[in-house]
Amino acid sequence: MMWILRLVDRIVNLAVFLFCLLLLLAGLYSAMDTYYLYQSASDSSVLRFRPESKKDMQVLYEDLKGSVCWLTLKDAGVDAPVMQGKDNMEYLNKNPYGEFSLSGSLFLDSRNSADFSDEYSLIYGHHMDHQMMFGALDQYLDEEFLKTHTEGTLFVQEDVYDLEIFAAIECSAYENAVFDPGRSDQLLLYLEKNGIHPDKTDSRILAMSTCQYPDTMARTVVLAWINDKERSGS
Repeated sequence: MMWILRLVDRIVNLAVFLFCLLLLLAGLYSAMDTYYLYQSASDSSVLRFRPESKKDMQVLYEDLKGSVCWLTLKDAGVDAPVMQGKDNMEYLNKNPYGEFSLSGSLFLDSRNSADFSDEYSLIYGHHMDHQMMFGALDQYLDEEFLKTHTEGTLFVQEDVYDLEIFAAIECSAYENAVFDPGRSDQLLLYLEKNGIHPDKTDSRILAMSTCQYPDTMARTVVLAWINDKERSGS
């Protein structure tokens, strides 16, 4: 009888040991996964492609095949290429080099024109902690930050456009007025109904959208005017 109890005790101890080992391995995997996720998000190697002239834009397009522009939000931590895929899933988990990456890339809505000639263009990006990727958009929800950080630039093909940030909103991912880039009139009506009164109605609009929290449909959206006056590169 005693040997049966000893056997059961050993089996229980072994099961507890294996369970603890599995927990340890799961924890290590999670830590490594998080490490590589943020390593990818903080990869600064793409900054060597940041354009300063028309010639630089040609290099950007040749080396980062899916890129359509370079987006910079002054003093806000956004300074990166913007890609565009055949659909809005392609760059969710693919970096600007075309490699698998959980942090993905910033990307233009596949329904938009790559030259940003639409009245309303929409760029998406993952929400990352430490203000990485489009996690930096959270800052614009602070009214004082929004007032003092209104500048940005958009390098598109051979042109450079000034961005004038005018609003930051929180909404559902199902809000068609916001997430239909073909309808700037819908967006302007939505803003008016929610107490935002843009001082321009004849300029193109750029929206930048990110998730607020994992596994929710809440979105943070930052809105900017795209100046019609172009600053030619050297």
